[in-house]
Amino acid sequence: MKNLVYLTLVCFGVLNAQNELYIPETLSGNEFNLSLQNGTTQLFDGDATETMGANGGNLAPTLIFEQGEFVNINVTNNIGEETTIHWHGMHVSPENDGGPHSVIIPGETWNPNFIVMDKACTMWYHPHLHQKTNEHVTKGITGFIIIRDGEETALELPRNYGVDDFPLNLQTKQFDTSNQIVIGEHGDNVPMVNSTIEAFVEFPAQVVRMRVLNGSSMRVFIL
Repeated sequence: MKNLVYLTLVCFGVLNAQNELYIPETLSGNEFNLSLQNGTTQLFDGDATETMGANGGNLAPTLIFEQGEFVNINVTNNIGEETTIHWHGMHVSPENDGGPHSVIIPGETWNPNFIVMDKACTMWYHPHLHQKTNEHVTKGITGFIIIRDGEETALELPRNYGVDDFPLNLQTKQFDTSNQIVIGEHGDNVPMVNSTIEAFVEFPAQVVRMRVLNGSSMRVFIL
């Protein structure tokens, strides 16, 4: 038996869920390769929306790290303009942090590497370039980080990703009449979960785990 759950956010109105929730793929191990790229996504009828992503045209893979492990990451910038990738909340050195000071030039690869020091938790990664963070995040370059450790593994928690352990990236966006994302006008009245409008997901009839991220540029969500 499964339960159909509607991930409907109320934002200046009520929406009826009708689109299956998109679940990003996962990457795990010690070597990670991320290609930042432009793409298009069919969010509405008519014109496709210009988006950005990592290893795809919209959103980014969920990275699974193990505490104490050494990870080596290659981030290649193929979006045609400068950007960065920041490991939001992680305990890393400044040269690996990916803040505004770690600019990745178009066509170049940035190679952070570090030992995962954080305990089990959910974090995320995103661009953090000065005056471009909002645009690059809103257009889609956002991904989850799941850190695991022995203490968390010993707990009886759901951890079957995409089956009973779900990443939920909450964002609001504004679109023009051509279905393109508008940046900086503060009219972001279209709520999305994992870049899915009016999303639903089938949960198994059991305890489930939801990793909720406020990936919005300026909104506070009351859940």
